Amino acid sequence: MSDRPDDPLIAKTEEAELDAHRSARAANLFDVRRFVGGLFAIYGVILTVLGLGASDAEIDKAAGINVNLWTGLAMLAVAALFLFWAFSRPLSDELEEGEEEDDHTVKGAPAPVGADAAALAGSQPTSRRARRDRQGGGGQSGPGSEQG
Repeated sequence: MSDRPDDPLIAKTEEAELDAHRSARAANLFDVRRFVGGLFAIYGVILTVLGLGASDAEIDKAAGINVNLWTGLAMLAVAALFLFWAFSRPLSDELEEGEEEDDHTVKGAPAPVGADAAALAGSQPTSRRARRDRQGGGGQSGPGSEQG
């Protein structure tokens, strides 16, 4: 006996759930916050190591401040914030929340009522003549006409 169900609807449902899980994992994998956090972490480690090994002459060049060390530590802190943000609120969860909000909201502006509706109705052309006047603009400026 196989693990595959005989009912095609059950098989479709399981396949849809698997596809949803795969797309959620892909969204999390390619989350920009993880890339940015990773790059900050790499450069932060490099600068921190350079700052720990800095000589007195290098520190004196920077007015007595170990710039590499402090910049590296700041970059590690930023990396920690980005990675914490990415792992505490995965992108797939945020996308699901956004879809739920879209389902509950009505798109578009409400129809105009009262004076607004009358003003809108008055601004729309009602005859062919009004459209032709708008397009023609008076005067002849075609290829055969000369002005001057």
